[in-house]
Amino acid sequence: MPFLFKYTILLLMAWWPIKQEQSTTDILQAVAEASFKELNAVRQDPKHYAGKYKLPALLKVPAKHELVWDTTLARLAQQKAEDMARKNYFDHVDKKGKGMNYYLWQANYPLPHYFSKDAKANNVESIAANTQGPQEFIKQLIIDAGVPSLGHQKHLLGLNDKDTPTTHVGIGIAYNPRSKYKYYCSILIVPKAENL
Repeated sequence: MPFLFKYTILLLMAWWPIKQEQSTTDILQAVAEASFKELNAVRQDPKHYAGKYKLPALLKVPAKHELVWDTTLARLAQQKAEDMARKNYFDHVDKKGKGMNYYLWQANYPLPHYFSKDAKANNVESIAANTQGPQEFIKQLIIDAGVPSLGHQKHLLGLNDKDTPTTHVGIGIAYNPRSKYKYYCSILIVPKAENL
């Protein structure tokens, strides 16, 4: 009987971290899906979010179309968020010296021909990180505090969409309690060239 008891405890101990990891992954996936819905809501009704985010500048932002969820973009965004969390960095260029344009070109994603093919280039990614939790990433990027060009805000809201409107999005969120920021987010938004 003691052997069976010890064996059961060992099995439970081996199972617990897997179950806990799956739960974290499921939670982060749910937050990514909620972020996608929030992003589209802000794009379609920026005036409402001017009050919600306490950001009067959104009163002047025109409404935009919904973005379409893209599984390839979501997979690449997730890989980037996980890479930042695992390797404890926060940058558009990864530790291999590659930007997200490179990875989209490598995946044969149909980007517009004029998007840079330089290894460090980024025409497609907004990133965020914080220690509080992943629920505020869309708000954080749209407020874009500390970024004088408001590049993330423009990217998410499609404010630079003149001749080529963005159409597709993928969001990845990762967590590493031993990293500087704990939570990392990559959002890829592109004009899918096959739709042009």
